[in-house]
Amino acid sequence: MFNAKYEIVDFLKKKNFQKRIDKLSKKYTGKKIMIYGAGRAFEAINENYDLSGLDIIGIADMKFEQGREFMGYKTYEYDTFPGEKPDVVLIAMVEHEIAEEFFSEDLVPEYGNFNYE
Repeated sequence: MFNAKYEIVDFLKKKNFQKRIDKLSKKYTGKKIMIYGAGRAFEAINENYDLSGLDIIGIADMKFEQGREFMGYKTYEYDTFPGEKPDVVLIAMVEHEIAEEFFSEDLVPEYGNFNYE
């Protein structure tokens, strides 16, 4: 049976993803981080890697209502999270280009530039 989440986990292991998280933790020490995307990729990351070095203030996705909780994180609607003024937004989507296009075409005109990767 096809299970995309397990394929993502295998992919992340091959990429030594904990090393990437540790690098992000150092880069963004003391910075408020918003996670964008709560699909299979984020679930796989959250369940298999140590994110404690990141100051994650919440997670934004199309499926969320404001102020709920998902996997231990406060949720934000996909188009309102810039109002929380995170220092950086980390995109947790396999197809990150979709998020980047949405940010530049829809969110930046409304909220101004913000850092993301």
